[in-house]
Amino acid sequence: MSRRRALYLILLIGAVIRLHALGQDVRFHPDEALFATFARQAALNGDWLLHGSLDKPPLAIYASALSMTLFGARVDNTILTFDYRVGEITARLPAVFAQILLVAVVYALTRRLYRGRTVAAWAALFAACSPVAVAFSATAFTDGLMLLLMTLALWAISRGSWLWSGIWLALAVASKQQALFYLPLVLALGWAVDGMSLRRCAQFAAPLGLGALVLIAWDAARAQSTSFWTLAAANNAIDGLAADPGARLGAWTDLGRLLLGTPTFLLLGGAALAVISGVIRRPREQATVIDTVLALAVIVYIGAHVLINFNVYDRYLLPLVPLLAILGARGGVWLWGQISRISPRGEVAVIAAAIALALVVGGWNAAEGNVNVGGDGGNGRRGVYTDINELADFLNQQSLGAIIYDRWIGWELGYYLGEWTDKRKVYYPTIETLVAGALDQPDPAPRYLAAPVDQPIASWLDALREAGFTVTRVYNAQRFVVYELLPPPRL
Repeated sequence: MSRRRALYLILLIGAVIRLHALGQDVRFHPDEALFATFARQAALNGDWLLHGSLDKPPLAIYASALSMTLFGARVDNTILTFDYRVGEITARLPAVFAQILLVAVVYALTRRLYRGRTVAAWAALFAACSPVAVAFSATAFTDGLMLLLMTLALWAISRGSWLWSGIWLALAVASKQQALFYLPLVLALGWAVDGMSLRRCAQFAAPLGLGALVLIAWDAARAQSTSFWTLAAANNAIDGLAADPGARLGAWTDLGRLLLGTPTFLLLGGAALAVISGVIRRPREQATVIDTVLALAVIVYIGAHVLINFNVYDRYLLPLVPLLAILGARGGVWLWGQISRISPRGEVAVIAAAIALALVVGGWNAAEGNVNVGGDGGNGRRGVYTDINELADFLNQQSLGAIIYDRWIGWELGYYLGEWTDKRKVYYPTIETLVAGALDQPDPAPRYLAAPVDQPIASWLDALREAGFTVTRVYNAQRFVVYELLPPPRL
């Protein structure tokens, strides 16, 4: 098979795996539900300023909203709408296409850096089949578009286009603020490839500054009581240094073993040996400098997430996917060369084919949800609430204006109740605030308390009964329960 055909095959594999992931009947993760709800407000209700408590910049959400508008929205009895399943697919579609493009960009970036098609093809295959990348490919998280745009920033600067690199990175930041983590790497790679100058830095910084001004203006136009910058800082506050770095390293390692699939640690070991060999034997070669820059970026990123109390979320591994795909390819090719010296080329080719097959199988398993990633550290949130749509249907069947008290599933219910629901969802964070708010509510409309069955709801029900409420269970499913609350007579 020619190398060009091999590339086309890898791109096809990446596309098929991601489209297969999109076809899985999986309900939204809480964060997906939140972002999809904002996107739906724009697509169906014209709220393109995304009013509400949002802690992310708008670009990825706009991509989902545009997808909903183009491929999901329909007129039903003069109302623009779509059902929950269409909304799930169309909200996730932009991330799927972004991840398919990512495979091609990883190939282009690797070939540009190392001038070799073999290492570029392997890097593309690793990116195409990475279980972590695949698990988050068909999602409405903002990370997918951010990852593509960050990688495009690396590709642009590898070609000496500092202006376009700044543009791509600015767009990445407009998808998710964490794209700024790539800023030092992009600059370091630009220096390693073609040197650095004041003029180039100015070209790079200009679109970043302009992008920041656009985000500030957009946030001001929203006129919300709390800026998305402020909410992001509050929701992602870092609680100092880690008290137990060893435990955190173990947790990240457990998640990281799926970054490149089954041969992750073998390939990373080969990459480490290849980098060390290059530093010792060819320290001034550009390829060695690039290897060192990428390796240091990975070490710093992992070290920061081990030593600092960032949340241990598996999606935070996504920025490592293109870097480790490249380093893994470099390590694999280096190992191939070493093994070829002592083994027949036919045997080495069989090993390479076995690794490629294992990668594809691992990617396919990830697409079907058979790996422990895709739900914030494997805590099972994504896809667990498979019948939340049935809960939403039950609640929507209740009387006009019914009040739904909620503590645990607000973002999910916000989406699955629908854009045009006539129910009022009220969030109370504690037992005390729920009881006080429910007693102060003068509206005679029916009231319900919905909760997952695995939450400690008994104490909430006891407090409501002590306050005089009559509590009756009216819905009991595998994962959810609903209680009707009749308030005590008013004196």
